[in-house]
Amino acid sequence: MSRRKREEPWRYEAAIAEVETLIAQIESGELDLAEVVERFQQAAQTLKTCADFLEQKRQQVEIIIEQLGQEEEDLPES
Repeated sequence: MSRRKREEPWRYEAAIAEVETLIAQIESGELDLAEVVERFQQAAQTLKTCADFLEQKRQQVEIIIEQLGQEEEDLPES
């Protein structure tokens, strides 16, 4: 039975680091055109995932702020 390496949960910071690595590879000038396009596509997909993640977190923050505002309105005035 082969052991599977546990995949770590997706992390925004790790994804950004991956994009930075891909960009460095592209900018190195050491890749052929097909590899450049492949790395570019990987970077674009990762950035899309990051953008979706940030949008989801923005919406969560808005909900929290809205809930805090409602709680504040419900407090009796002193």
